Amino acid sequence: MTDLSRRTLLGSAGAIGVGATLAGAAQPPALAEEDRMGPARAALRRLLPGHADQFALHHLPDGPERFRVTGSAGRVQVAATGPATALTGVHWYLKYVCGAHISWSGSQLRLPARLPAPRAPLAREATVPHRFAFNDTHDGYTAPYADWARWERLIDVLALHGCNEVLVTVGQEAVYHRLLQDFGYSDAEARAWLPAPSHQPWWLLQNMSAYGGPLDPALIARRAGLARRIADRLRELGMHPVLPGFFGTVPDGFAARNPGARTIAQGVWAGLKRPDWLDPRTDAFARAAASFYRHQGALFGDVRHFKMDLLHEGGSAGDVPVPEAARAVQAALRTARPDATWVVLGWQGNPRRELLDALDRTGLLVVDGLSDLETVTDRERDWGGAPYAFGTIPNFGGRTTIGAKTHLWTERFPAWRDKPGSALAGTAYMPEAAERDPAALELFSELAWRREPVDRVRWFERYADLRYGGRDARARAAFAVLRDTAYRITSRDGRPHDSVFAARPSLDANSGAHYATHTPAFDPAAFDGAFAALLGVREPLRRSDAYRHDLTDLGRQVLANRSWQLIGQLKAAFTAKDLDTFRALSRLWLRLMRLSDDMTGSHHAFLLGPWLADARREGLERTARVLVTTWADRPTADAGRLANYANRDWSGLIADFHLPHWQAYLDELEDALAQNRAPKAFDWYAIEEPWTYGTEPYPLRPLHDPYRTARRVHETLARAPFQGAVTVTSTPGALRPGTAAEVTATFRNVNGLRATGPVGFTLTGFGDQPPLELPAVPAAGTGTVSWGVTVPARPLATPVEPLPYELRATYGPRGESPVTTVHRGDLYAAAPLDRAWRTYTTNGAVFGQLQDRYAINGGGQDLWKATAEFGTLYQEGVLADGTVLIVRVDAQDETGAWARAGIVVRNSLATPGAPGFLNLAVTPANGVVLSYDSTGDGTLDTYRRITGVRAPVLLRLSRAADGFTGACSADGGASWRTVATVRVPGAAAAPDAGLFMTAMNGGGGARGTVVFSGVTGWGRTAAR
Repeated sequence: MTDLSRRTLLGSAGAIGVGATLAGAAQPPALAEEDRMGPARAALRRLLPGHADQFALHHLPDGPERFRVTGSAGRVQVAATGPATALTGVHWYLKYVCGAHISWSGSQLRLPARLPAPRAPLAREATVPHRFAFNDTHDGYTAPYADWARWERLIDVLALHGCNEVLVTVGQEAVYHRLLQDFGYSDAEARAWLPAPSHQPWWLLQNMSAYGGPLDPALIARRAGLARRIADRLRELGMHPVLPGFFGTVPDGFAARNPGARTIAQGVWAGLKRPDWLDPRTDAFARAAASFYRHQGALFGDVRHFKMDLLHEGGSAGDVPVPEAARAVQAALRTARPDATWVVLGWQGNPRRELLDALDRTGLLVVDGLSDLETVTDRERDWGGAPYAFGTIPNFGGRTTIGAKTHLWTERFPAWRDKPGSALAGTAYMPEAAERDPAALELFSELAWRREPVDRVRWFERYADLRYGGRDARARAAFAVLRDTAYRITSRDGRPHDSVFAARPSLDANSGAHYATHTPAFDPAAFDGAFAALLGVREPLRRSDAYRHDLTDLGRQVLANRSWQLIGQLKAAFTAKDLDTFRALSRLWLRLMRLSDDMTGSHHAFLLGPWLADARREGLERTARVLVTTWADRPTADAGRLANYANRDWSGLIADFHLPHWQAYLDELEDALAQNRAPKAFDWYAIEEPWTYGTEPYPLRPLHDPYRTARRVHETLARAPFQGAVTVTSTPGALRPGTAAEVTATFRNVNGLRATGPVGFTLTGFGDQPPLELPAVPAAGTGTVSWGVTVPARPLATPVEPLPYELRATYGPRGESPVTTVHRGDLYAAAPLDRAWRTYTTNGAVFGQLQDRYAINGGGQDLWKATAEFGTLYQEGVLADGTVLIVRVDAQDETGAWARAGIVVRNSLATPGAPGFLNLAVTPANGVVLSYDSTGDGTLDTYRRITGVRAPVLLRLSRAADGFTGACSADGGASWRTVATVRVPGAAAAPDAGLFMTAMNGGGGARGTVVFSGVTGWGRTAAR
C-alpha cells in the first residue's frame, strides 16, 4: 500500500470515526523470492540514479543480519540478508571503497562513471539485533509538517546507516480520534483534545494536550496516510516501525462518561495541564487498550514494536501500585499483539526498577539515552538484567549544536557488549531532532557493525577523506581538532553547548535555554583551529554539499562560541559602570549576531524559511513559530522555563527575533549607565509573542556564498577585540598575614585564529608592583606573569578574609589596536588550621581557623550526581556507630539557591567517587537538606529536606548502626527537627567526616564564604 485517499480515511462523515477503517484495505503483496531486493533497488535509483544499475543485489539465507560486497569494476555485487542491510552494505562500500557518503546533513557523491571493484571482500555482521533510531520528540523538533519526500529520504538514510527499528509518532492522532469516539466523545470533542503536530510528541508522552487545536479532519487524514506510507516502506525494507502504545492517556471527564473507569490526575507539566491517566488495572483500561490497538492496526498495518513510558517526567501514580500498573499495560499489549516488544526510554529515573521487576522481560527493550554519561556505569545492575540498547541523545530541542561524547561511545560499547553477563542487545541513536551533526551519526551507526573497537584517530582521518571526497591535509587537521574538542565534550550532562545569542537577554545568561548545559562543553579557542583548517581545504573538494554544510556549521559555531566569551565581560563592564567598555562590547555583540545571520543564510539547513513554509502549508504557521521561541504560551515560556528550549541559529530567526531583543536590552543598559539610573525591566514574553503571530515569508534558498561568508567570519574574528581571559591566583592559596607570597596572572588568548600583540599587566592591591608584559600569546595559547608580594601584616578578624586586587590587562590581536580590561577580585588571607584537620577541595577552597571558629571560601558548580565540586576540612574515620556530630553554620554567602554548607561524610573524602557519600547542609533558599548516595555508586542522587530554614542554624548528624539521621535547630539547640534517617549503601564502619561548602554557582564562577562554630563530635578542634 503506497497511499491512502482522503475518502478512505474520512469516510462519509468527513471525520476519522468508527465508520472509517482500513481493516479491509489491501495489504502489500508478498514479494516474490527473486525480487526481495526490489525495495533496495528502488532506493538506489533514488539515491544514486547514475550508478544504481552497477549494483547487483542478492539475498543471503536467513541468519544474523549481514552483508558482503564483492564484484568487479562497474559490477558491484552486494549480498545481504534483507533490503535495508543491502543498503547498509552499499553505503559501507561507498565510504570505504569510493570515498563518498550519504548523510542527512550534506552528502558527497564524487563517483567515477564506472564504480571501482572492492580490493577485497567487504563483509560485516550486526553484532546486536536492535538498532533503534529517533526520539519521542523527533516529530516535533525535526519537521512536524514534513511531507512524504522528506520522510522517504530519512528512511533511506537510516537504512544506509544500519538502523532497523524506527520510532514513528506521526499519525497517531487518528488512532485517538477513533478511540475517543468509541468511549463517548464526539468528533469535535476528540479533535479539540488533539494538539497540533508541532506539539504532539509531548501529548503522546502524557505531558499536555490540545495546544494548537482543534485539528482539521483533512490534516488528521493526511498525517494518517503519511504514517501508513512510512510504516509500509519500513516493512518493505525489512525494518520495523515502532509506534506509540497505549498506557492510559485520556482527556478530562473520561471516568464520568465510562462507568467503571478510574483516572488519576497528572497535574501540570511546564505550565501545561497534563492529561489524566486511566488506571491500567480496570476493565475500562483493557477495553480502551483493545480499541487503541484495533484502530492502530487498521490504520497502519502489522506492527510489533511499541514505545511506552509510564509516568514520564513527573507523572503521578497516585494510589496505583506501579508494578500492578506495568503488568496490566503489558497484559493489554500482549492481548492485542502477542509477539510485541515493549520499548522503554532510559532517561533520568526512568524506567523505575519496580516497573521492570514486575514485567516479563521477554519482549522488553530499554533504549538508554544516557549510556555516555560518566555516572552511568552498570546498566545490568540498574535495570536488573533487562535487555537494553546502548544509546545517546546528542541533540536537544533541535538546537544547532555540534558535539558528542564519541570517546565514551568507542570505549564503552564494545566493553559493555562483550562483558560476561551483558544485557546489551542493541544501539539507540535518539537525538531530539534529526538532520544534525553528520559525523556523530556516522560514527555511532558504525558501532553495531564493528566487532573491533573503533580507533578514533584513524576513524576521523578516514571520515575527513570520505566527507569531502579525497585526502586533504587541512580537512584531516580540521577533524583532528573536532575529534579532541566537539567530539570529546566534557559537559557532565552530555549536552553540547548552544549559543547565548539565542537566550532571553540578560547579563546573567549562561546558555540559550534554561534546560541546557551552562558552561562550554569544549574549548572554544581550540575549536577555532577546525574552522581555520576547513577554510584551507583545496578547491576541488569544496564543491560538495557536505563541505558547504560543514563550513556553514563551523562558521556558525565559532560565532556562537564568542557569545560565551563576551557575556561575562558585558556583565563586568556594566557592574563596574564602565560605559565606554560596555558600549564597545555591545557593538561587538550585535555585530557578531548580524554576521551569524549571514553565515547561517549560506546553507539551506540553517534557514528559518523552510520550517515556516511547511507549517504554513497546513495553516499552522504559528505553532511552528512558537515551538522555536516561546515553546507555548506565557506559563510555559516563563514559569515552565521552556522559552528558547528549541532555539536555533537560523538565518531569519537570529535577525528578526533574537537580535532586536538584544539590541533593545543593551541599548537600555547603555542608557541606564549614561544616566546613572537603574535599567528598566523587560516583559520578554510580551515582546516575543507578536512575532509568533507573524506571517511574513522568509527565504527558502541560501542568500550567501558559504565560502566567502566564512572568510568574512574568519577575518572579523581574527581581528576582534576583547578575546582574552584573565585569572589571578596566589601561591600559597591561603595567604598568611605578614608573609611573602607570589601572585600570578594567567592570560588565555581565546582567539584561536590569531596571536596577540604585546600583553601588558598592572596589579594594584599589594603595594607598589611594577607593570609586566608578555611579548605575545599564541592563538588559543596561554601566558603567565608573576609578582612577589608581601601579605599585609594585620590581625585577622575572621578565619578567612578577602584581599581585594585590581588587574588591568592591555591586549589585542596582533596588528590591531589593543583594549584594556579591568579584572577585580579577591585573594584570601586565612588563619592556620589545627593539625588534626585535613583538607580536600575540588572547588578551589581556602580554609581558616580562629580558635573555635572556622571558615571555608570556595566556588563550585554543583554537588549532585556527576558533579562533586566542594571543599572540606575533615578528620578521618570519625563517624562510627553511636557518634553524634554537631556544627553551627553562622553565616553563608548566597552564591546560589542550592549553595550548601554543613557536614559531609564519605568513606574517604580525599578519594573521588568513594562510596558512603552523604551531607547535611543548610541552603540560602531551599532549607536544610540531607543528600545521600542511594545506590552505592559514589554520587549524590537522593535528598530529604525541611524548608524555611536558613543560616544561622545548628546541624546535627548522628549514626546508629547503618542509619544516618540529620536534624537541625534554629533556636540554639532548645528544640530539634529531624530531616530524615537514611541508609547509605556501601558506607564504611567509620567513614571520614568534616565541615564543607559549595557555592553551587551553576558554572558562573561565583565564590562564597561560610563561617562555622560550635563544632563538636570530632577530635581536637581548637587546641594548637
